[in-house]
Amino acid sequence: MAISHRPVFVQNPKITPVSFTNADAANTKKTVFTAGSNGTKVLGAFASSTDTSNRIAQLWLTRSATSYLIASAVVATLAGTEGATPTQNLLDSAMIVLPIDNDGQPYLFLEYADTLQVSFTTQVTAAKQIDVMALASNF
Repeated sequence: MAISHRPVFVQNPKITPVSFTNADAANTKKTVFTAGSNGTKVLGAFASSTDTSNRIAQLWLTRSATSYLIASAVVATLAGTEGATPTQNLLDSAMIVLPIDNDGQPYLFLEYADTLQVSFTTQVTAAKQIDVMALASNF
């Protein structure tokens, strides 16, 4: 995109889910979001779990085939699925320092072709599932 003095606003909101099950080995990275051609503003990456054990999620920024660990967070037992434990925002300000937009929301910019990936340090329990959903907008 050419440089301009005019403000640029996000254009296309996206919600992209990915699931992790026992079939996924520990440390398997899955792409939750791929940035658009003009870049992307990521507002959150949320994890919910039916697992009966806490799991450590790792959030990765991958650029040009190199992955950079940007945050880790505990996804609590049954997070977001049993009515008492909230989903875990992997971009939680307690886990990663991010800029704050005019709406008071933390965000992460991705450049064209960057990917946001998630992995777990241990396998999900058999017959259980952890779902991760990115909330973002392309420019």
